[in-house]
Amino acid sequence: MSPRDDMTEHALAVIDQTLAGDPVAAADADLAELTLLLAAEPPRPSEAFTDALDARVASRFDGPIPAVEGDAPPAPRRRGLRSWRLPGWLLAPGLAGLAGVIVAVVIVAGSGSSSRPVALDAAPAVHSTAASGAVRAPAAQSSASASASAPSSFGANGSSASAASPSAAAAGSGSLTPPSAPGRQVIQGASLSLSARPARIPDVARQVFAVVAAQHGYVDSSNVTSGAGDAGAQFMLTVPSANLGPAMAALSALRGSNVVSRNDVSQDVTGRVGGAGRRLADARALRSALLRKLALATTTTAIDSLHQQIRDADASIASDLATLRGLQRQVANSQIQLTVAAASPPPVAPVTHGGGFGIGRALHSAGRVLVVAAGVGLIALAGLVPVALLVALAAWVARVIVHRRREQALDLV
Repeated sequence: MSPRDDMTEHALAVIDQTLAGDPVAAADADLAELTLLLAAEPPRPSEAFTDALDARVASRFDGPIPAVEGDAPPAPRRRGLRSWRLPGWLLAPGLAGLAGVIVAVVIVAGSGSSSRPVALDAAPAVHSTAASGAVRAPAAQSSASASASAPSSFGANGSSASAASPSAAAAGSGSLTPPSAPGRQVIQGASLSLSARPARIPDVARQVFAVVAAQHGYVDSSNVTSGAGDAGAQFMLTVPSANLGPAMAALSALRGSNVVSRNDVSQDVTGRVGGAGRRLADARALRSALLRKLALATTTTAIDSLHQQIRDADASIASDLATLRGLQRQVANSQIQLTVAAASPPPVAPVTHGGGFGIGRALHSAGRVLVVAAGVGLIALAGLVPVALLVALAAWVARVIVHRRREQALDLV
């Protein structure tokens, strides 16, 4: 036995001797006096506490511990929002599922907004609504070649609006010339280039005649050639200027043809018309004055001179009148130069049979496999997200219930 244990046994023996009333050694007088002081005034619980404690022992500690006089009431346990907070380890599945859903939505949105590939060997068909119906006008040539292949019979002084593949969409939308102010005299015209298969050119020509007749116009000249080698057609048409837009829309919608290019021309001749009108009025006034002088002339020389001047005035009147009528006729009627060219057959893609398995095909197949695998993974992740959220919610509820029960048990102690 160690010295410390001997001292403990000696102290316990002195306490027992003191409580029994036996004498102790002088060295142990302090310990005996402390023992007598403590034994004289021991802390005793109240009778109510003793009875309640006995009752709780009999009922296995059911019910709260009664308060003892002089004891401070136990501090209430805090039940803040912290006990209801979802722990981080339970948030991980829900956050991962939410991230997967967001990624899937972004991928689907990106794939939905991507444009579809367009084949390079066939021009897309463009449809526009016009007065006569839908117009089918696929572009078959570039703008440079179309502008060069669309001849115009109008002077350089006129303003033209030329278009190739972009104008095909607007070919059936009427006249492309800018609107003129009221009272202006404007000469309008257009040229249109179409393409058709050689076998359909005669049928397209018959439709041209029908359109011109329906628009109250006439054909100035036509040249239709059919055959496998030199098939084609050229027309010079005249229609009322008020019907230029519907006529161009109908010509652009001919069955079996496609719009290659279109060129609209306009020229403001208000000044020329006014000038010709003034010259005509002056010539007529001069002729009237010469006729009055002729009536008063008495000499042969004066009469001959007046006759010559009257002839000059008549020639000027005729010239000015022809110019004025020509301008008015051009303003009232518009010319359309139409060309129908034989369309070359589309190139035939070479047909390949068989073929070895190379690096290119392997990369293509691998890419498709990865895309399919990614799609399947996204679908599976989207299906697991609700399950993960429910599991996380159930675990959180279970932990909250256990935590509350533990708090209640601690409150009873």
